[in-house]
Amino acid sequence: MPHGSNVMLVRRPIAPGTPALFLDRDGVVNIDTGYLADPESVTLRDGAATMIAAFNAAAWPVVIVSNQSGLGRGYFDLCTMLAVQEQIEVLLLHEGAYVNAVFLCGTAPNDVSPLAEWRKPAPGMLTTAGQLYDIDLTRSVLVGDKITDMQAAAAAGLLLGFLVDDGFVADIQTVPFPIHTVDHLADISPAALLSWQTLESS
Repeated sequence: MPHGSNVMLVRRPIAPGTPALFLDRDGVVNIDTGYLADPESVTLRDGAATMIAAFNAAAWPVVIVSNQSGLGRGYFDLCTMLAVQEQIEVLLLHEGAYVNAVFLCGTAPNDVSPLAEWRKPAPGMLTTAGQLYDIDLTRSVLVGDKITDMQAAAAAGLLLGFLVDDGFVADIQTVPFPIHTVDHLADISPAALLSWQTLESS
């Protein structure tokens, strides 16, 4: 039986006390092709680099938090998972965007080991990032494409979440957490957050 593992990659410094932009990976940063195992097939999602670059410019750390159960299921090995991640970041850099840190949870859904505490909808990747880098989770946001992303964000105490796949809109009411649906990733920016926060407080 293959065993998954959790991976943390540190790319750039994170200033303590700042909020972060947390991103699911497959389906948000890149096109989700299902258990992505070929670096050459990686394609960024439209608007992803624009969104990330806007937060880079505003000195928001950008942190990927991604379930990668294909590792635990035996669909790909650790080297392949890391090669795919590397290619994603290379493509982002080509478009003027970068991430500060990456958390990948390689456990399968039936894993009951302590490693599974990172697997969304559990908040482990988010809370670990918060503890390690002194990120202000209460002012942080997460962009995801599944309701499990929103559940993890709610459990970690984040400010709000953005859902980019309208197939899960019907499930929003099940999560006691401010969630905004967006059609275009490029619409998410630090400046736009001020408008959304104003709406939430009004």
